[in-house]
Amino acid sequence: MGDVKKKKRVPRKIFGPTSKIIKCGLYNNEQEVLQWILHNQAEQKIKYYNKKILEMRIKYDMDFSAFENKVCLGKGREDFEKWDDFTLWEGYVKAYRYWEQYL
Repeated sequence: MGDVKKKKRVPRKIFGPTSKIIKCGLYNNEQEVLQWILHNQAEQKIKYYNKKILEMRIKYDMDFSAFENKVCLGKGREDFEKWDDFTLWEGYVKAYRYWEQYL
């Protein structure tokens, strides 16, 4: 079985860098700083996954749902490259949707 991770108390000193930002007046408290960091991270991830999704759209000249139907409902010889791309593309779409909720 996997290792069980226990909750650990986060030392207060970890917020040291954010405290300096708060003192400068950019944010009111640590919560706002952490929200900004998460928002910024989400924007970067969304940009990355959007680029990957666009690459797949260009490669196959269709959107993900059309490609999914083509691969999953396709008849004839199985194309492993398309299945690999389907798995990647599906992961990009799921990751994009996951990070989108933080905007």
